[in-house]
Amino acid sequence: MRYLMAWLILLPSCALAQELSVEDRACITAAAAKLPPVTALKIEGSRVVEQPSGQGQRNSNQAQRSSKLYHVKVEIDVSVAGQTSTYVFNCIRDGQLTVVQPMGMR
Repeated sequence: MRYLMAWLILLPSCALAQELSVEDRACITAAAAKLPPVTALKIEGSRVVEQPSGQGQRNSNQAQRSSKLYHVKVEIDVSVAGQTSTYVFNCIRDGQLTVVQPMGMR
């Protein structure tokens, strides 16, 4: 149920902003699943932020040829009882395997 709610909230904003890659969608979905299980938690938006070039590039052809790792930072904006915050996750994807690590909250 939680996944469905996340997708219903994220889908319209994602479709309007830009077409997301399969990797981006997988990272956002995995990160949304790591959010705290609070009933009143509402996802306001999400974005994928490229990592600095030293930590892997998501759009570099040379980096993709030498490694299949996809490494980005996912930020999810949420609100609970009128308070807004952003959860930040580290996402690493290799083929079908997606690993998401919480990095903090702003």
